[in-house]
Amino acid sequence: MWELVILHGLSQVGCLRHEQVLSNGRCPDVDWKIPKKGGDFLSVVADITTISDSGLEDQNPFGLLSQEAYRLASKVGMNPGSFWCEVRGKTVGPSHKSKMRLMLPEKAFFSAFVKDEIEPWFYELKKKSELKSIFECTRGSLDLRIIYNPAWLNGGGSYTSYKVATSKISNPLFNALKGKVKQLSGAPDDTLRLVIACDGGCDILRNGAQAKSHYTYSSREIAEDFLRQHRSVDFVLLVTIAEFRRGFGSSTDYQMKYELICAPSASRSRRVTVSSIHLIEEALRDALRDLPQPLRQAYHSAALLKRPGVGNDLLGGYAMRGREVAISSRGLMRLLSGQISIEEFQRAHGWNEPNSPNNPFAIHASSGLMISKIDVIEDEDSDDDKISFTIDKFDAANTPFISSSSNKQTES
Repeated sequence: MWELVILHGLSQVGCLRHEQVLSNGRCPDVDWKIPKKGGDFLSVVADITTISDSGLEDQNPFGLLSQEAYRLASKVGMNPGSFWCEVRGKTVGPSHKSKMRLMLPEKAFFSAFVKDEIEPWFYELKKKSELKSIFECTRGSLDLRIIYNPAWLNGGGSYTSYKVATSKISNPLFNALKGKVKQLSGAPDDTLRLVIACDGGCDILRNGAQAKSHYTYSSREIAEDFLRQHRSVDFVLLVTIAEFRRGFGSSTDYQMKYELICAPSASRSRRVTVSSIHLIEEALRDALRDLPQPLRQAYHSAALLKRPGVGNDLLGGYAMRGREVAISSRGLMRLLSGQISIEEFQRAHGWNEPNSPNNPFAIHASSGLMISKIDVIEDEDSDDDKISFTIDKFDAANTPFISSSSNKQTES
């Protein structure tokens, strides 16, 4: 999606071509000719990348701890809102490659830790649920606690921020930029090379200079260090969405935010001159200023895409109103055509999980009800339609047969 947005913007200035083959066989996203005065042009080759914190989330499974606490609370019949999870972090690795890591079990051993240590605590807690209690584990590389307070209604959690950059080279932004070096290395010597780094749910990009502290680095510092180490790349354009809150009860405004970063003076190639910097700045300003206003932050969009019923089809999303059930048209076609299995279909809707709402079709079928009407509901704002089932036709043949004699008791 970011690639489409950026290409649309760049196409408004000069001449834009997509995925032109370089001498090394690579096909970067952008071949851009920016007009100069006198009929000449400035040639730019660029590649677009989207950066997220998904890898960091896998290494620091705080969300998994919260999910397990919720699951176990529901399992033993307690209010999940009465629990609060806390995890501390520590810096690991040598200083130039350090990372912040949460002091949790590794993902491969997480299930065993929950089963052996956390689950027994929940069962003991159930016996004295009127009392406050704390589960705490602070041995070795672990430092976590789950706090229970029966007076709490809305629980939650807190943890040390593991998405900050404690090293200039060991973070998602630097890794993504480094991955584009070979993609641009085959460009002609007189062509400027640009990496466009877009926010796909990356805290370093979103927070910008605000992410800097006495022991962490900002996105600008990381990009400058990358350009210092890789002279074959001339510029980095950081693209994210700025959030402006007007005050309590007011709507939030979102605006595109760009930051063009040039290699430090001592590390610049001969391609980079004062005039070329000015020209590319002006061209980018003209190209990107009229892009549509975003509707939400990038990290909100990234979280939304993980929800059922979001994507190029609405598989997993469903709505119930009385005895009407609406599901994804494309999702149903995928099921009926054999592209996905019934197990995948059930899993997408959450109908196979014990703590999720039950399958509405199974509920109606158990009451002896059958489908009486099927409608196609078109949605102009979506790439998918909905299939609506009305399930209100009672059919005795769809109910279990019960013999009256089987209910009689033999008296002696």
